[in-house]
Amino acid sequence: MSRYGFVLVSHSEKLADGLKDMLEEMNGGDAEIRSAGGTGDGRIGTNAVRIMEAIEDLSDCDGILCYCDLGSSVLSTETAFDMIDEELAKKTRLVNCPLVEGAFLGVVQAPSAQSVDEIVKVSKEAVKMQKGDD
Repeated sequence: MSRYGFVLVSHSEKLADGLKDMLEEMNGGDAEIRSAGGTGDGRIGTNAVRIMEAIEDLSDCDGILCYCDLGSSVLSTETAFDMIDEELAKKTRLVNCPLVEGAFLGVVQAPSAQSVDEIVKVSKEAVKMQKGDD
């Protein structure tokens, strides 16, 4: 069975930490989750080095998925991708979906997923949850 890692990137450290706590309680250890929210000094924002460190901490996972909350968090995550080892970057994906709902769906899917692509696909369905689509 593959083991997947999740990085939660938010402008708010409290949001990322709270989401991490919730997802860890739900998943029972089937996925590794790291919080990379805030700037590291208590301010609102993102920090590419914090994101890079979270990704590197998950380097032994088969696939790593990064979920972001706003546009500039995507830029910081892409910068972190440029800073990590090339082999690690190959198994790391940016998931473009709503942060909370997407990470929730991804973590729920992880234990039965056959690939990172399968988790990404399910995570992107979170848009339907926000819109109330069937």
